[in-house]
Amino acid sequence: MKKSFILTLLTIITLGLFQPATALAEEAQKLPSGIKRDQIGQKIQDYVKKYEKTTAGMATAVFDKDGTIYKGNFGYMNKEKGVKADDSSVFEWGSVTKLTVWLSVMQLWEQGKINLEEDIRTYLPDGFLKTLRYDKPITMLDLMNHQAGFEEGAHAAYLENKGQTIEEILSVSQPTQIFEPGTTTAYSNFGAGLASYIVERISGQRFSNYVHEHIFQPLDMNQTAILPGFADNNYVREKRKKAQSYDTEGNSLGSAYFDFGLYSVGQAASSPEDFQKFGQALLKQEKLFQRSETWKTLYTATSTFPGTDRLLNAHGFMVEEYGTVVLGHGGNSTGYSSYILLDLKNGIGLTVMTNQKGEDIYNVLMPELVFGSKKKTDKATFENFKPGYYRSARYFETGPLSVARTLFYTSYVPKSMDNPQLNQNYAVLSHEGGQEKITSTTGDTLKISDTEIYKDYAMYFLAVAGVVYALINLFISGVAGLVRSLKKMPSKMPKALRIWNTLTSLTVLATGANFALLFLAMTSGNISFVAPWRYTIFAGLGLILGGCLVYPLLTKAKKGLGKGSVFLTVMTSLSALAIVANILYWSLYQWWAL
Repeated sequence: MKKSFILTLLTIITLGLFQPATALAEEAQKLPSGIKRDQIGQKIQDYVKKYEKTTAGMATAVFDKDGTIYKGNFGYMNKEKGVKADDSSVFEWGSVTKLTVWLSVMQLWEQGKINLEEDIRTYLPDGFLKTLRYDKPITMLDLMNHQAGFEEGAHAAYLENKGQTIEEILSVSQPTQIFEPGTTTAYSNFGAGLASYIVERISGQRFSNYVHEHIFQPLDMNQTAILPGFADNNYVREKRKKAQSYDTEGNSLGSAYFDFGLYSVGQAASSPEDFQKFGQALLKQEKLFQRSETWKTLYTATSTFPGTDRLLNAHGFMVEEYGTVVLGHGGNSTGYSSYILLDLKNGIGLTVMTNQKGEDIYNVLMPELVFGSKKKTDKATFENFKPGYYRSARYFETGPLSVARTLFYTSYVPKSMDNPQLNQNYAVLSHEGGQEKITSTTGDTLKISDTEIYKDYAMYFLAVAGVVYALINLFISGVAGLVRSLKKMPSKMPKALRIWNTLTSLTVLATGANFALLFLAMTSGNISFVAPWRYTIFAGLGLILGGCLVYPLLTKAKKGLGKGSVFLTVMTSLSALAIVANILYWSLYQWWAL
C-alpha cells in the first residue's frame, strides 16, 4: 500500500514536471500567429493559390535567428516570356533602401561622430538649407522620425538620373518647411536624402561606397546594387533588364525601369537571398555594429503615438502592431513592392518582394500568417472622430505642385465604422495647437477647415468655367462668322477686338489643355508632372493672357461698341482673368521651383 502510494506520487510529480516543458516546446514550434512553423509553408502556398490570378512574381522568406523556416518563389518576373521568379531573380527595394541610411547614421553615432540630437546644420555647409521657416533646429532624430517638417518634395533633379551627386541634387531641390520640427509626422524622401548626405559629409565617402563597404560587404550581399542604373553591380543590372513589372491586377507595366537620382532613398535592388541576408542580420543583430548596446539603442522608440507609449518609430524603423510588435520598413518603386518585418520579441523575421506596383496582398496582408492579425483602431477612437475634410501631412503646400493638394491629398471623411482613415491601420486621434490630426503608422493626416477647401475648389471651378466659356465662345464666334460670310453681313465688332476675342479664348483653351495633361501625368504616375517645361508653358500662357486682359482697356476699338459686343468683351476678359488667377494662386508659373 505504501509502495503503491509512493509510485503514484512520483508519477504525478513527473507529469507535473514534464507537462510544462512539453507545452513550452510545443509553443516554441509556433509562430506569433499561432501557426506551427512546419505548416507556414503550406499556409503561404495556399494563400498564393487564392490570389494567383492577379499575382505576377513574389518571393518571400520566413526566418529566425538560426536560419530559414520557409522560403518560396512564386509566379513570373516576365509573364509574357515565361520567366519564373526564383532565387536568381532581382527585385527592387523601393523605400526599404532608407534602412541603409539609418544604419549608416547609427554606425557613425556608435563611433561618436554624430550627435542624433544636434542641429543638423552642424554637419552641413553654411547656408545649405534655404527653405526653413522655424527657429527650432532640425535634429537627426527628426529626420529619422520624418518629423523635420518638410512638405512633400518632387523635383526633376532627384526623380531623374542626370549624374548629379546627392549634394548637387539636394542643393537645388529643397521643399519648404511647413511644420515645426518634432510636431508632425510627414514621410519625407528629402529628409532621408539629407541624412545620406550627412553620412557622406562625416565619413568622407560617397554614400554608395560607404554602404557597400559597411553594410553589403560585411553581410556578403554580392547580388545587391544601390546606384542609379544599378551601375554598381553587373549581375543586378542585367537581371533587372530582363524583368517586367505589373499592376495590382497583374496587367503589364512594361519594364517600369526608373533611375532615381536621389538613389539613397529608394534605388536598391537585390536577389531574394540577399534581401533575406539583410533582414536576418537585422534580426540576429550581428556584423553591422561593434557593440550590442548600439543594436539595443537602434530598436528603442524615437517617437510614439500621441498621448500613448506605443512605438511609432525606432531610429528610422517603422513600427507595426500585428499579434505582436513588429519593426521594419516597406517600399514601393514604379513597378515593385517590398517589405522587411522583424519581431524582435519572438525572434522571427519576414521578407516579401514583388514585381507589382503598390502591392498589398502579400506586403500588407500576408504577414498576418506569420505575426497574427493587425491591431485595429479601438472603438472609442471611432466614436470621438470628427467628420470633415482631411489631408495627408505629406503633401505639396507651396510651388506649382500645390495644385494637387486638394484633388489628390484631401478627402471628406464621414463618421463611420468604414472610415478609411481609421479602419485600415491602427490610428490615434489628437488635438495639438488647434490642429486636429490622425496619426497612423504611415504618418499624420490633418483636419482641414471647410473654408480652405472651398477656396481651393472655387479656384478649380473658375478654371473649368473659364475653359468651358472659351470653348463655347469659339464655337459660337465661328458659327456666327460663317453665317456672316455666307450672307455677306458686316460684323458689329471691330476686327481688332474679334482677333483679340479669338486669341484670348484660344490661349485659355491652351492653358486648360496644359492643366489636363498635367493632371493626367499626375494620376498615371508619369514623372513628367515635375518637368519644368510644363510650368514654363503656364508662365508663357499667363503672360499672354495678362496682355489680353490689358488690351481692351487700352484699345480705341472699344469705343462705340454695342451692348452685345461689350458683354462679349467682358465675358472673354473674365475667362482670361479666371485662368490668370489660377496660375497665380497655384504658383504654376514657378518653373524654377522644379
